[in-house]
Amino acid sequence: MIHDILFTLFSSNAELPIENFTIPEVASTFLHPGEIHILEELIRIANQYKEIKKFVQQYGTLTAGLLKPKQQKPTEEPLPQGLYLQAFVDGLELVVKPYRDLVVELEAKYLKRPNLSLMFIFHQVSQYRSLFGFLLQLISGVVTQRIHGCALLPYLQQHCLHGNDANYEAVKTIQKSVYVIFLKQLYGWLMHGKFVDHYGEFFIQQVESNPKASLTTGGVTAQQPAHTSVNTSDSASINTELWRYEIRREMLPYYFPASWAEKVLFVGQTVLMCHFDPRQQIVDRAATKGRKGAALAAAAGKENLWGEHEQELFRKFHQLQNEENLNVTKFEHLVDEIKEQVTKHMSMIVIEKADLERQLRLMKDFFLLGRGELFSEFLTQTQSLKLLIGKEINDGTTRDLNRALQLAANSINLGEDIEQFSFELPCGKDGIEESSFCYETKSAVGHIMLKYKVKWPLHLLFSPRILDRYNEMFRFLLRIKKIQHDLLQIWSYQRERRMKHNSEVVQLRNKLMFLINNLQYYLQVDVLESQFAILMAAIANSAKQADFERIQRAHTIFQANVLSLCFLLTGSNSGEQSSLSATTTMAGVIQVQENPVLTILDSILSIVDRFCTFCLLCKDPMTKVERNEFLTYEQGFMNHVDSLLKLLIGLKAGPSSAPLSQLLLRLDFNHWFSSNTQTPV
Repeated sequence: MIHDILFTLFSSNAELPIENFTIPEVASTFLHPGEIHILEELIRIANQYKEIKKFVQQYGTLTAGLLKPKQQKPTEEPLPQGLYLQAFVDGLELVVKPYRDLVVELEAKYLKRPNLSLMFIFHQVSQYRSLFGFLLQLISGVVTQRIHGCALLPYLQQHCLHGNDANYEAVKTIQKSVYVIFLKQLYGWLMHGKFVDHYGEFFIQQVESNPKASLTTGGVTAQQPAHTSVNTSDSASINTELWRYEIRREMLPYYFPASWAEKVLFVGQTVLMCHFDPRQQIVDRAATKGRKGAALAAAAGKENLWGEHEQELFRKFHQLQNEENLNVTKFEHLVDEIKEQVTKHMSMIVIEKADLERQLRLMKDFFLLGRGELFSEFLTQTQSLKLLIGKEINDGTTRDLNRALQLAANSINLGEDIEQFSFELPCGKDGIEESSFCYETKSAVGHIMLKYKVKWPLHLLFSPRILDRYNEMFRFLLRIKKIQHDLLQIWSYQRERRMKHNSEVVQLRNKLMFLINNLQYYLQVDVLESQFAILMAAIANSAKQADFERIQRAHTIFQANVLSLCFLLTGSNSGEQSSLSATTTMAGVIQVQENPVLTILDSILSIVDRFCTFCLLCKDPMTKVERNEFLTYEQGFMNHVDSLLKLLIGLKAGPSSAPLSQLLLRLDFNHWFSSNTQTPV
């Protein structure tokens, strides 16, 4: 009987042999009531162990979900497989191992001393009764909540705060087993830009390459890109590889702050960018070419990201793995140490090798229309072709625009910088709808995109999201530049015709030109030049400290300030974090309805567009129909200017209103507009 009891305590079979001894007819004949109660307690302990063993067999490392016990209900949906779940089960195995060893030891004692009592067996195994109950609660929580991946870490941490020493040690054992997986993935991402994650369990995950798809994918494996020569065709592949990672907040343990997760993402993406170093391919090719190859390899070794520090960092990760208690501070210090080394290395490459200052000046010259003479000539080239207005977008429009840009660059003797930029127009109805953010227009000016060939390793600075925002600013500034150019053409046209009767048209044109010129001056001088000077000063200071993260932050602040002061930053995107966790989706979409200043400016610009067309067609003197149309333009313009001035006065009262005060002063000098809009025109 004792042997059957020990076998029951050790077995995970569905049927327990000693259950037959508790049948009332048998128990009343052969057993004392106290022995019956002890048998029932032993059966309860055996059933607890059986449930734990069932879970271990189903999700353990050896079976990995392949073994489905007969006790499992057909309708019960199994948990999603994962390394963290297997580590959890391995920890359970370690916790129940002393129990199995005890049963084996009791069987050995029984073979030596067959007169061991039932009470002795119960006394030895009863210490595991509360522990097994606690472990079953842990398992039940995992099953019912369907906890997956890194979410197991905070779940275990919550149950670690336990007053029972046995339960506390059990959770610590399981926790240590699970943290092995977490630290391996964290080490792989921070040190090599890759991590093994077949089941989508890490708090950093890949996103779909299609921006219209869902944000996260299930079981994915981040793999190390091969050393690739980075040319213009590789830029898209680098962006695809670099910006497909993001933080899954629901998988991040609650005791790790979001700022820590952002640092981890930043470091991993920076390390990943280093693997695309075009110099590495030269080293690889020359490595087998004798002394010259050896010299290049030695020079590349000096510029290696980790150098001799890799072994020391590996040792620190190993120490974290052997820690008895979770220490978030040590995690933070280790990530800060790695980030400091990575930012120093990347700062040196960006400043010295990639010539960051020159690239930023190119971005200003092209995306922000810093080279005004280039785009004035470009508008002249496109005027005869009517590429920017009044022409349906087709397959040849992009080619014509790029040809006009090239001719404009040649006419002002622009150097090789123009080769980094080209125009692109969306193809198809869906693409056109997605590209027009600022205003509604069917012309190419509302959909044109300026493509920039990003030099390695500036992909970290000029992400697809950042370039989308630059394009939004470019379209807005180009539209104002085009309207300014059209008004000058109207002035030239009216001067050649020597108009005698339509003095009202000339006066309205002067008002429009005054507003557009001052708006253009505000955007280019008060906003762009001043903010760019602040950016360059911040980059020069960051370069001295060799901190690439500060460079990135300064550029982010620059772009956010420009968007805000150009009235392109709305409530939907003003609170966005422009960090490296940026995705490949279309971000920073400007909704006209959410920014009243942009709405009024759009209405004014639309009136100017129609007025320019009207001036080319109207007679001298105007007919009655033309005069009514002219009065509509004049009244609409003055009403919109009145609304704009009132809105700017309200915004001027807010913080950081110095640029807005300049705009208000330029538009309403000596209160001319405000005094004239109060009386009917």
